[in-house]
Amino acid sequence: MASSPESSPAPARHIPDELVEDIFARMPARSVLRCRCLSRAWAAALSTDAFVDHHLRLANRRGGPKLCIPPRSASADTINAWSPEAETTPLMAVPHGTRNGRIIPYGRPCRGLLLLRAIFARLYFVCNPSAGEVAALPDGRMAGDPRPGEDYASVGLGYDARTRTHKAVRLLYHHGHPAACDVYDIAAATSTGHWRPAATPPDLVHMNKLAVYAQGHLHWITTKSVGDADAIMSFSMAAEVFGRVPPPPGTTDMKGFMITELAGCLCVYPTYLSSERSLDIWLLADYSTATWELRCRIDPTATTSPETNDFFLMNREVTPLVLTDDHRRVLLLSEEHEVAEYDAASGTLRRHAGPPELRRRHGDGTPQLVPYEESLVSAGRPYEDILFSPPAARAVALALRRLPARELGRLKLVCRSWRAMIETDRFAASHNAHARETAMASFAAGCHVRLGSYYYFSVVFVPLESCSNRKPPLMSTRTVVRNACHGLVLVTDVNGERNIVHNPVTGAGRNFSFLTPRRCPPKIPEVDDGRGCAGLGYDASREEHVLVRLAYAGGEGCAAVQVWRLRDIGPYKLTASRPPIPADVGVPPVHVAGKMHWMGEQRRRGILVFDVSTLAFDTMPAPPALPDDAGGAVLATLAGKLCVAHSCRETETMTIWAKSAGDGDEWETLHVIDLARWPAFSPRAAELVVPMAVDGRDGRVLLDAGKALGYYDARSTTLETVCSCSGDDDEFINAAVCEDSLDRSQYIVLKIVCI
Repeated sequence: MASSPESSPAPARHIPDELVEDIFARMPARSVLRCRCLSRAWAAALSTDAFVDHHLRLANRRGGPKLCIPPRSASADTINAWSPEAETTPLMAVPHGTRNGRIIPYGRPCRGLLLLRAIFARLYFVCNPSAGEVAALPDGRMAGDPRPGEDYASVGLGYDARTRTHKAVRLLYHHGHPAACDVYDIAAATSTGHWRPAATPPDLVHMNKLAVYAQGHLHWITTKSVGDADAIMSFSMAAEVFGRVPPPPGTTDMKGFMITELAGCLCVYPTYLSSERSLDIWLLADYSTATWELRCRIDPTATTSPETNDFFLMNREVTPLVLTDDHRRVLLLSEEHEVAEYDAASGTLRRHAGPPELRRRHGDGTPQLVPYEESLVSAGRPYEDILFSPPAARAVALALRRLPARELGRLKLVCRSWRAMIETDRFAASHNAHARETAMASFAAGCHVRLGSYYYFSVVFVPLESCSNRKPPLMSTRTVVRNACHGLVLVTDVNGERNIVHNPVTGAGRNFSFLTPRRCPPKIPEVDDGRGCAGLGYDASREEHVLVRLAYAGGEGCAAVQVWRLRDIGPYKLTASRPPIPADVGVPPVHVAGKMHWMGEQRRRGILVFDVSTLAFDTMPAPPALPDDAGGAVLATLAGKLCVAHSCRETETMTIWAKSAGDGDEWETLHVIDLARWPAFSPRAAELVVPMAVDGRDGRVLLDAGKALGYYDARSTTLETVCSCSGDDDEFINAAVCEDSLDRSQYIVLKIVCI
């Protein structure tokens, strides 16, 4: 039946573009980003600078104020948003590479962008939590051993309205060197992918007081010597010059004050509250004339509200977060991370039940809550993509990766772009892969042997060739240094207290301690205080180095396994998998093809195997037992194969087996070496003789006896001693077979002074 004219649908009316744009500007950032995929026209309209600014103004008017919550621990992996009127909302995953300790917001958001700091890794990231974007800042690690108050950096994030560019500003302070300032352009067409120098900072700034962006400038509180007044130092984002901001009226010294941003203005408030000091919140109303306005004064002793009085008397540190209700109320954060809203007109306080994710601050004086802003501002391209995007840069990288790692250290001084390129993880991975391919293709190359020693609480390795005319570096304890594992070696004390992961080529190193500090009075010791040793492996599935420690306390049945991924702040105990057989933990394990190997206890005649990817234990049979088993057996790697070396004291011989290829249990005998003719290598004199490597040029086997180092030639049955210290009764040679590699000890790099 035909429809009547009255029932016909009305013709669709055209919605003005301005109204459509206004609707989109009130939507969450992720929704707008999805709408950009609908068509080219929508993508262009929703990406203009005018729309991004319009969205920033309107999208944050919905509901009450929102706060951004970082992960509550190093094991958490999500950044959340929370508001007093809504539940916690997950925003984005933690950036890769920040597991080395907590990450914290390093300052307040700047037009939606937030600066994140990985505390122990000393890395910085720029992220847009509302859009889920993140980009690392280059060269986040400071060179040198950080000394509090002498070697440190202060990084801030600001915005240059003239060029519509976000900039990261880094102040560098090195002991004995003048202060420096670097600028990194974020999401700019002119970004070079590395820091560029700017004006010299006129003063020192506090290590733990954050940079604050407001009114086109970054601000720091300077630190002076005793008796001198602290001040507010500014940095213009447009002119890139430093200046000074006069403090609020009645204040001549910024000691005891903090700065933040409220309602787009620079804010000054007292660090601590007391019965004699009220919470005065000053705003810099006019930047050009340095006119300050007292926005709010909270006197805990004068208030008549018990709730208000209790809040301020119980909290000595109170931080203003944001102005609400058309600037009539202020949202406050206490030192216990309790959120409260104060009404200046009525003097009343309303407390909010905070989310369970909140925890106390971790000793760095930084509030773990910051305002959250919906924004379409881009966090920028990864700096590695910018560095390697020009064809000329890719050509230079291909040429540089063929050079030795030590030569690259000198080439970093050529220019900033070369230095930035060489220090990237992408170039390091490319260089390491090329070095391994070259080493496998040219097996005829000799062993890269270096000798190590402790030097001012660090490890120093020098080439073996440099010790031909001088005394080699020695250590006071017998230390077995396993072959390099993807460029890194592990130096372990006999007592297991010190485990230093070190790159002998670049000098980068880091000390790892598995021992649990004892309380006073001492309680029952932890299992990791027992007899044990650690080994270094590599998890290819996650592309990271792993430390594995096996220890026994109270008998072989009380085995404790600890796994320490070097990106993490500490180890964790493995409870899901237990060693099926007791292992000899007097010598570090061997890593071959993603698995750690320990020699089993002598009476068990087996080898304990641990897969670093699956975290599962297994066993494999050992080589056949010898008639005289009074000697010792030690695991080694020769030409990439798992080997067992058995030393017999009675016959003064060493038998070396190699694991056959495949999954079988067969072993083949490589060498039976008669060491009686060389007393320094004889099992009767040497506590432990370890085969280190095979020289690809002539097949000689490098033997490390602790007091001597030599090459054994199976064809001529001769042994050439290349280094010895027979006259030093209390010192030992510690040799390592190294790889040409740029690998670092996962983010904490110490200054190593070579001798």
